[in-house]
Amino acid sequence: MYRNRVAGTARIRQGRRRDGRTGRARRPRWTLAALLCAVFSSALVPSHPFRLSVADVGVDGSFLDVRIRFFWDDLQLAVMESTSDMEFELAETREVDELVEQYINDMLTIDAEGTLLQGTVLERGIQDARNPDEVMWWYRLGYPLDPSVDRVHVRNRVLFNMFEDQRNLVHLKTRSGRERTYYFSWDEDNVTLRLN
Repeated sequence: MYRNRVAGTARIRQGRRRDGRTGRARRPRWTLAALLCAVFSSALVPSHPFRLSVADVGVDGSFLDVRIRFFWDDLQLAVMESTSDMEFELAETREVDELVEQYINDMLTIDAEGTLLQGTVLERGIQDARNPDEVMWWYRLGYPLDPSVDRVHVRNRVLFNMFEDQRNLVHLKTRSGRERTYYFSWDEDNVTLRLN
Protein backbone atom coordinates (compact mmCIF):
# COMPACT_ATOMS: atom_id res chain seq x y z
CA MET A 1 0.00 0.00 0.00
CA TYR A 2 2.76 2.47 0.94
CA ARG A 3 5.50 1.09 -1.29
CA ASN A 4 7.58 4.23 -1.15
CA ARG A 5 7.87 3.83 2.62
CA VAL A 6 9.11 0.25 2.61
CA ALA A 7 12.52 1.10 1.18
CA GLY A 8 13.55 3.11 4.24
CA THR A 9 12.42 0.60 6.86
CA ALA A 10 14.45 -2.25 8.27
CA ARG A 11 13.23 -5.68 7.24
CA ILE A 12 13.56 -8.79 9.34
CA ARG A 13 13.65 -11.86 7.17
CA GLN A 14 15.05 -15.31 6.95
CA GLY A 15 17.52 -15.87 4.20
CA ARG A 16 21.08 -15.57 3.11
CA ARG A 17 23.13 -12.73 4.58
CA ARG A 18 25.71 -10.82 2.57
CA ASP A 19 28.45 -12.77 4.29
CA GLY A 20 26.92 -16.03 3.06
CA ARG A 21 25.56 -17.27 6.39
CA THR A 22 21.89 -18.09 6.81
CA GLY A 23 19.66 -16.92 9.63
CA ARG A 24 17.78 -13.91 10.77
CA ALA A 25 18.83 -10.44 9.60
CA ARG A 26 19.97 -8.03 12.32
CA ARG A 27 17.62 -5.37 13.60
CA PRO A 28 18.96 -1.86 13.67
CA ARG A 29 20.31 -0.90 17.09
CA TRP A 30 18.24 2.25 17.26
CA THR A 31 14.93 0.32 17.24
CA LEU A 32 14.95 -0.37 20.98
CA ALA A 33 16.03 3.17 21.80
CA ALA A 34 13.30 4.65 19.59
CA LEU A 35 10.69 2.38 21.16
CA LEU A 36 11.73 3.37 24.69
CA CYS A 37 11.69 7.07 23.79
CA ALA A 38 8.18 6.74 22.35
CA VAL A 39 6.90 4.97 25.47
CA PHE A 40 8.43 7.43 27.92
CA SER A 41 7.48 10.54 25.96
CA SER A 42 3.85 9.38 25.73
CA ALA A 43 3.83 8.96 29.52
CA LEU A 44 4.64 12.67 29.88
CA VAL A 45 1.67 13.79 27.80
CA PRO A 46 -1.54 14.12 29.84
CA SER A 47 -4.18 11.64 28.83
CA HIS A 48 -7.04 14.13 28.73
CA PRO A 49 -7.10 15.31 25.12
CA PHE A 50 -8.24 18.86 25.77
CA ARG A 51 -7.74 21.71 28.23
CA LEU A 52 -10.99 22.87 29.76
CA SER A 53 -12.37 24.49 32.88
CA VAL A 54 -16.10 24.75 33.50
CA ALA A 55 -17.71 27.28 35.84
CA ASP A 56 -21.34 27.20 36.92
CA VAL A 57 -22.49 30.66 38.05
CA GLY A 58 -25.73 31.35 39.88
CA VAL A 59 -27.09 34.71 41.01
CA ASP A 60 -28.70 34.61 44.44
CA GLY A 61 -29.80 38.09 45.54
CA SER A 62 -26.65 39.74 46.86
CA PHE A 63 -24.36 36.85 46.08
CA LEU A 64 -22.69 35.25 43.04
CA ASP A 65 -22.22 31.52 43.59
CA VAL A 66 -19.43 30.15 41.35
CA ARG A 67 -18.48 26.48 41.15
CA ILE A 68 -15.45 25.93 38.92
CA ARG A 69 -13.94 22.59 37.87
CA PHE A 70 -10.40 21.85 36.67
CA PHE A 71 -8.40 18.79 35.68
CA TRP A 72 -6.27 18.31 38.80
CA ASP A 73 -2.92 18.22 37.00
CA ASP A 74 -3.65 21.41 35.05
CA LEU A 75 -4.67 23.27 38.21
CA GLN A 76 -1.64 22.04 40.13
CA LEU A 77 0.76 23.19 37.39
CA ALA A 78 -0.96 26.57 37.07
CA VAL A 79 -0.84 27.31 40.81
CA MET A 80 2.73 26.02 40.96
CA GLU A 81 3.73 28.45 38.19
CA SER A 82 1.69 31.31 39.65
CA THR A 83 3.23 31.00 43.12
CA SER A 84 6.73 30.02 41.88
CA ASP A 85 6.53 27.13 44.37
CA MET A 86 7.82 24.08 42.52
CA GLU A 87 6.95 21.90 45.54
CA PHE A 88 3.24 22.86 45.45
CA GLU A 89 0.79 19.95 45.50
CA LEU A 90 -2.98 20.04 45.62
CA ALA A 91 -4.29 18.93 48.99
CA GLU A 92 -7.48 19.28 50.97
CA THR A 93 -6.10 21.90 53.35
CA ARG A 94 -6.95 25.51 54.14
CA GLU A 95 -3.46 26.65 53.04
CA VAL A 96 -3.95 25.15 49.57
CA ASP A 97 -7.49 26.60 49.43
CA GLU A 98 -6.04 30.08 50.03
CA LEU A 99 -3.50 29.68 47.21
CA VAL A 100 -6.15 28.39 44.81
CA GLU A 101 -8.51 31.20 45.88
CA GLN A 102 -5.81 33.78 45.11
CA TYR A 103 -5.09 32.13 41.75
CA ILE A 104 -8.78 32.13 40.78
CA ASN A 105 -9.21 35.76 41.88
CA ASP A 106 -6.21 36.73 39.74
CA MET A 107 -7.34 34.82 36.65
CA LEU A 108 -11.14 35.07 36.88
CA THR A 109 -11.93 38.74 37.42
CA ILE A 110 -15.48 39.94 37.94
CA ASP A 111 -16.12 43.68 37.71
CA ALA A 112 -19.48 44.93 38.99
CA GLU A 113 -19.92 48.53 37.79
CA GLY A 114 -16.32 49.49 38.57
CA THR A 115 -15.94 47.36 41.70
CA LEU A 116 -13.66 44.33 41.40
CA LEU A 117 -15.31 41.45 43.27
CA GLN A 118 -13.18 39.07 45.33
CA GLY A 119 -14.29 35.48 45.70
CA THR A 120 -13.94 33.43 48.86
CA VAL A 121 -13.62 29.64 48.80
CA LEU A 122 -16.71 28.17 50.45
CA GLU A 123 -16.22 24.55 49.54
CA ARG A 124 -13.99 22.18 47.55
CA GLY A 125 -14.25 18.65 46.29
CA ILE A 126 -12.83 16.00 44.01
CA GLN A 127 -14.62 14.29 41.14
CA ASP A 128 -13.07 10.88 40.62
CA ALA A 129 -12.52 9.32 37.21
CA ARG A 130 -11.33 5.95 35.90
CA ASN A 131 -8.19 7.52 34.53
CA PRO A 132 -6.15 9.37 37.21
CA ASP A 133 -5.31 12.18 34.75
CA GLU A 134 -9.02 12.91 34.30
CA VAL A 135 -9.74 13.48 38.00
CA MET A 136 -11.24 16.93 38.49
CA TRP A 137 -10.99 19.26 41.45
CA TRP A 138 -13.77 21.76 41.98
CA TYR A 139 -13.99 24.88 44.08
CA ARG A 140 -17.10 26.79 45.07
CA LEU A 141 -16.54 30.50 45.61
CA GLY A 142 -18.87 33.20 46.83
CA TYR A 143 -18.72 36.76 45.50
CA PRO A 144 -20.61 39.51 47.37
CA LEU A 145 -22.83 41.43 44.94
CA ASP A 146 -24.98 44.53 45.34
CA PRO A 147 -28.56 43.45 44.50
CA SER A 148 -29.00 46.51 42.26
CA VAL A 149 -26.22 45.36 39.89
CA ASP A 150 -27.69 43.90 36.70
CA ARG A 151 -24.46 43.43 34.69
CA VAL A 152 -20.95 42.25 35.47
CA HIS A 153 -17.89 42.21 33.26
CA VAL A 154 -16.03 38.88 33.42
CA ARG A 155 -12.48 38.22 32.27
CA ASN A 156 -11.72 34.50 32.41
CA ARG A 157 -8.03 33.67 31.90
CA VAL A 158 -8.01 30.59 34.15
CA LEU A 159 -5.14 28.27 33.13
CA PHE A 160 -4.17 30.57 30.23
CA ASN A 161 -0.85 31.12 32.04
CA MET A 162 -0.05 27.46 31.28
CA PHE A 163 -1.75 26.34 28.08
CA GLU A 164 -2.26 28.06 24.74
CA ASP A 165 -5.05 25.62 23.84
CA GLN A 166 -6.96 26.24 27.09
CA ARG A 167 -10.71 26.82 26.79
CA ASN A 168 -13.07 27.93 29.55
CA LEU A 169 -16.84 27.68 29.75
CA VAL A 170 -19.13 29.65 32.04
CA HIS A 171 -22.72 28.48 32.52
CA LEU A 172 -24.77 31.34 33.95
CA LYS A 173 -28.19 31.02 35.56
CA THR A 174 -29.67 34.53 35.79
CA ARG A 175 -31.95 35.90 38.51
CA SER A 176 -34.95 35.21 36.27
CA GLY A 177 -33.86 31.59 35.77
CA ARG A 178 -32.59 31.90 32.20
CA GLU A 179 -29.51 29.88 31.40
CA ARG A 180 -26.69 30.98 29.14
CA THR A 181 -23.28 29.58 28.29
CA TYR A 182 -20.20 31.66 27.50
CA TYR A 183 -16.99 30.47 25.85
CA PHE A 184 -13.56 31.93 26.65
CA SER A 185 -10.34 31.46 24.69
CA TRP A 186 -7.03 33.31 24.28
CA ASP A 187 -8.45 35.82 21.82
CA GLU A 188 -11.88 36.10 23.49
CA ASP A 189 -11.27 36.19 27.23
CA ASN A 190 -13.91 38.67 28.43
CA VAL A 191 -17.64 39.32 28.21
CA THR A 192 -20.33 41.36 29.93
CA LEU A 193 -22.99 39.19 31.57
CA ARG A 194 -26.58 40.29 32.18
CA LEU A 195 -27.70 38.98 35.55
CA ASN A 196 -31.47 39.54 35.20
